[in-house]
Amino acid sequence: MDPDPFSGKQQAADSVAQQSAEQSSGGGRPDGGAPQGGTGQDGAGGGSADQGGAGDGGAGEGGAGADGSQQPGASGQPDVYGRTPPSASIDRSTELAPQITLRTSPAWHLARRAAACSATAEIAAQIESMGAEAWIDAQLAPEGIEDSRAEGYISAYFPWANLTTAELVGPTGGEIHKGSNAATLAVLTRLRFGNRVLQESVVELIGDHVYVPMRNKAQSFITEFDQILRTRCLGRYADLLLAALTHPALLLELDNAASTKDSPNENLGRELLELYTVGRDAYTEEDVKSSTIVLTGHGMTWEDLGASNAAPYSYVYRPEQHATGAVRVLGFEDPNADPAAGPDLLKRYVEHLCAREETAKRLALRIARRFIADEPSQAVVDHIAKAYLDNDTRIAPAVRAALTHPEFAESVGKKWRRPMELLMTIARAAHVEAINPRGRVDGDDAGNLGLYGWLLVNAGHEPRMHATVDGYPDTAEHWMSSSLLMNLWNATQTAVRGDVEESGRTDWSRVLQITPGARAKDTAARIAWHLTGYAWPDNHLEPVAALLAGVPDSGGIEEWTVAEAALIDNAEQAVRLCFASPYGFLR
Repeated sequence: MDPDPFSGKQQAADSVAQQSAEQSSGGGRPDGGAPQGGTGQDGAGGGSADQGGAGDGGAGEGGAGADGSQQPGASGQPDVYGRTPPSASIDRSTELAPQITLRTSPAWHLARRAAACSATAEIAAQIESMGAEAWIDAQLAPEGIEDSRAEGYISAYFPWANLTTAELVGPTGGEIHKGSNAATLAVLTRLRFGNRVLQESVVELIGDHVYVPMRNKAQSFITEFDQILRTRCLGRYADLLLAALTHPALLLELDNAASTKDSPNENLGRELLELYTVGRDAYTEEDVKSSTIVLTGHGMTWEDLGASNAAPYSYVYRPEQHATGAVRVLGFEDPNADPAAGPDLLKRYVEHLCAREETAKRLALRIARRFIADEPSQAVVDHIAKAYLDNDTRIAPAVRAALTHPEFAESVGKKWRRPMELLMTIARAAHVEAINPRGRVDGDDAGNLGLYGWLLVNAGHEPRMHATVDGYPDTAEHWMSSSLLMNLWNATQTAVRGDVEESGRTDWSRVLQITPGARAKDTAARIAWHLTGYAWPDNHLEPVAALLAGVPDSGGIEEWTVAEAALIDNAEQAVRLCFASPYGFLR
């Protein structure tokens, strides 16, 4: 692929040629797929049943899915994509893409950052309508946000994601590790269809901070651990961390389940200090030894130990395995003389660590790096840390402090999208009306991650599957290699086409309300704004307009009109140019 996404009409022609070649060869997709809501080879509206469309033209609001099942809360075509773009009130340059000037709006800037994996025109319109601070406050109270479509899909297709490990035994035939795939697909489902978009961004942030891989030693317990992240990510960090430290997932992943008074394992005691709280420069090796002692005896069980002890597949404290003796860590001191008092000792220790300024600033840096810039100022980090400490380690006030700080408003162009943000935004913008997903637990491919899951695997950003214990990096440097950019340029081709088996080929002309005979330049400007949130100059709009006009041999961007013949393949390629551009790659 040409690395310059703005090389004029030739780029447009090359895109069409590539698309035509892929269609004639199947493009790696065995069905070739007709557009959702369009006409399949059999002439039926909405594609054939195996493409995800209903035979009568597809499922509408709450309509039937590809398998004839009732679709939970399916939504119709969004009106926002047909609106004329507003004037861009922000004008910025960016070191991440120095060849372009970024012209955007405050609402779109907030959408790209706060709803990073779900940043669509609908989210920006919500912010515009409600006002930024009101929208932030509503999102920070997710229990008040209706989310029946996403949760309905999860309940219908990936219900194992909502089960405890003990509850997984029956439906999985004892293969409880299979719940991890459902948990991954539930994450992607919420990003595509959910309304609690800021909560999902914070789940992703905290999931990188207190990191347990979806598939590794603790995969049999990952559905429960996901619920810890999801239900506690906006509450007290001290409560979340204690819940994580006393859950089988983290205890198994970092080997504390096998840590005893006679053979203590330092992994969790060290990472509690280095990763989850004060950081590498704040502690000594003596602190690690005391931290490890505090954690001895805290383990898990695979079997039923009786009503007085622990149920199967659960956390258990074994006082006989707790090492006694005085502990001293960063101002925390305890004689640690009574093994039975181990749980209370751990709780007080965690509270102490979470209330320290070093912990506050490390978590504040991660929040600022997520929402503001790769290298945020010390002033904004201190501001976020103060909000965290002033609110008894609560995470929501810290997030709010970041999103309402003046430095946030000035940070346009300072963040680069990670692969999941780019690809799931494409999937969400497609606005599919019905799904028949792969990987569903009642099918014969419960280990299948589906199209978007496999694209993320190939891009190195499958949810919570980083190779090391510190979670995925959140800086542009890690995600801007030439090999990854080439991977993502190709992935946008596939993602824009859509998961044909799941929901039919995406009909972008329907979604974006592209009308034959309309001025191609105006249509290009409209869809570029509604897909990327930036106002593009004419020279960048030209290849998009050329595609919409059918790649004409004469005339120019001021004369071209949208061609009837361009409504499927060319419109698809126009969308791909938008998402594969520098505008599409900026968070």
